[in-house]
Amino acid sequence: MRRTPVFVVAISALWATTCAAQSCNQAPAQKYGGPLFDAMAQVESREAGAVVRRMDKAGVARMALFARLHPKRNGEQDVLSLKERTPGRFVLGTPKPFDQRQDLSDDFVERTTSGLDAGRYRFVGEILFAHADKAHGEQTATGERYVSSDGKNVRRMLAAISKRPVPVIAHWEVYNWSRDWPAFDALYGAFPGITFIWPHAGFGSAPQVETVIASRPNVMVTLSKKELSERSVSDPRLAAELAPAMVDACGVVLPEWRRLLEKHPDRFLFATDAHKDFRWARYESVVDQWRLILGQLPAPLAENVAWRNAERLYAAQP
Repeated sequence: MRRTPVFVVAISALWATTCAAQSCNQAPAQKYGGPLFDAMAQVESREAGAVVRRMDKAGVARMALFARLHPKRNGEQDVLSLKERTPGRFVLGTPKPFDQRQDLSDDFVERTTSGLDAGRYRFVGEILFAHADKAHGEQTATGERYVSSDGKNVRRMLAAISKRPVPVIAHWEVYNWSRDWPAFDALYGAFPGITFIWPHAGFGSAPQVETVIASRPNVMVTLSKKELSERSVSDPRLAAELAPAMVDACGVVLPEWRRLLEKHPDRFLFATDAHKDFRWARYESVVDQWRLILGQLPAPLAENVAWRNAERLYAAQP
């Protein structure tokens, strides 16, 4: 008999208390019980050993996974080993460095394209184009890590990839919408044959997300971290530009998000973006919260978000 994690019991109690204190819809009760494909996760070397165990406990069947590259915590060999030990369970992406600024380096472009050409990887792991400093990460003078979407090497790498297109995870957050949406609108339009994956919906609002996906059919959106409001952005001015969670205080999907999911059922992906040890430690509880969210959706839509869209995106066999 599967036991309910203590953390989930605590979350449910918190929702019940919050619902009693605030005006919001009824707390969700029914969970989605079907298959799950985690469309975006990443590991450093010290976390890789527990990935399969955590997936099994959470009931996650498949995962799109890539390595985080740090000088002392390079997870690339661990990711390749996971794929070798459990064939068919993982779709691997190219490793993610943290040292790219303004444009992609020649070394990064060559390493990424050669890994794809050799068949080791099936998609491009996350490129941090516009990433606000987080309290648990690097603090920069400008308050962000930034790579221009119009960089010469960005365009050179995408031009090479477009000959044999694979999905590309392109991370940008909406804290500078007027600067970045026109730039990414142009990027998506310049490479219509490439499917771009937008992590966390850019921490944007439902209208912002609809603007993106209605304008560009080659953009898929992960819902990772939209179960909670983003609270870790260091600069309060940037944080103020980000939208709250897609659920209310009781965990109920907000009407504008429900309408958006129903209008574009083929564009959204369940994902956790488990990455650092603190996020992996909460993996089962995060997945359980998403089962509550998915349980509020019509069954065909819930299945699309939970796994069908990811299977189609990564061209993996069911």
